Amino acid sequence: MRCVPVSGMAFLCNDGKPFLRRHGRHGRATHCASTLRSPRSFLAIFAALACAPSLAAQASDAAGTVSQARLHEYQQQVFRAALRAVQPSIVRIDTIGGAQPVRRASPVGGGAAPGFRQADGPTTGLIWSADGYIITSSFNFIRDPSIITVTLHDGRRFVAKLIARDRPARLALLKIEAADLPVPRLLARDQLRPGQWALAAGCGHGSDTPAVSVGIVSAVDRMSGLAVQTDAKVSPANYGGPLFDLAGRVIGVCVPMGPGEDEIADAQWYDSGIGFAVDTDLVHSRVQRLKHGRDLQRGLMGVSLDTRAPVVGLTPREPVDQPPTDGLRIDAEPRGPAADAGLREGDVITRLDGIPVPRLPDLRRVLARKVAGDLLAVTYRRGESVRTAMLTLVSAEAFREPSATQPK
Repeated sequence: MRCVPVSGMAFLCNDGKPFLRRHGRHGRATHCASTLRSPRSFLAIFAALACAPSLAAQASDAAGTVSQARLHEYQQQVFRAALRAVQPSIVRIDTIGGAQPVRRASPVGGGAAPGFRQADGPTTGLIWSADGYIITSSFNFIRDPSIITVTLHDGRRFVAKLIARDRPARLALLKIEAADLPVPRLLARDQLRPGQWALAAGCGHGSDTPAVSVGIVSAVDRMSGLAVQTDAKVSPANYGGPLFDLAGRVIGVCVPMGPGEDEIADAQWYDSGIGFAVDTDLVHSRVQRLKHGRDLQRGLMGVSLDTRAPVVGLTPREPVDQPPTDGLRIDAEPRGPAADAGLREGDVITRLDGIPVPRLPDLRRVLARKVAGDLLAVTYRRGESVRTAMLTLVSAEAFREPSATQPK
């Protein structure tokens, strides 16, 4: 059997089968694809064959043209191996009872428009710990169902308890009475790079095997740092399911996200061609808090900020009320936590928890990974002096309720 190189580490045998490594000074093949069974072996093959047209052209000079069908077959083998690695930790979630979301005002005016209707059928979750905690998307429970059941990969079925929801990250934590459950391997946030392969899996179509869509990691730190962006198909059919790589390591949990605060409206973005998943680092930190049984809410400081961009090219003889370039100016009298911490109108916030915030997106990025009840160190400039104040973030409901000193 004669073998020829098609890349720096992968070769093709003259029967068209790829192998992974060579030995000896003359590069003699020792392991062909027919002997490979592990997911890692398929990954090495796929790394060499992913760019099918160019690799086929290289191989054709020495060993003939490799058919597109053969290359597609190897791709499918890699995708299936990745799904097999993570599938034992994917669960099917069924709900009973609950009401559809109420009608809400149409965003384009003209009276009330029907709200989003959640279809009946199964949804998806991911085993997070061997003792029965399951992470999923809070979107799956917008109907507030009276009964939730979880079906494991091995067919066992349990009644689940909804422990708490994470409103900003669109997550929910369930608990079933089970032990020694299979836990997936996780891919840390700092190992993510745009362009990595990404697969999304979900049980929303009701089949015994999760449906899979394939894409790449399009961007990291999206949605103010809350999510990973992918072009793999993410929709209500796989909300709560894993986004994972070719080795079966979980990148994040698929959730609906959009430009607003409305979880239902954001779910309707699933046809936009992009999807989002909360990275595993953030999921881990939120799960520890959700276990206490309290919903997590977006945390607010109680300030209104001057968001104008500085005007470029002004001369000293053109006086204008320029916004600061090193921070964000408070342009109205603070309320709530900011007022209690001593901040005033005209103060310039320069850092949050020691992180510079010269622009509004920088500030939002810091706040996005915090929730109501978290402490926040605010560094601000007042005149020539720089000060730091500690405040506790509160939810939006805190601003709607009158304080003890105000008339009700």
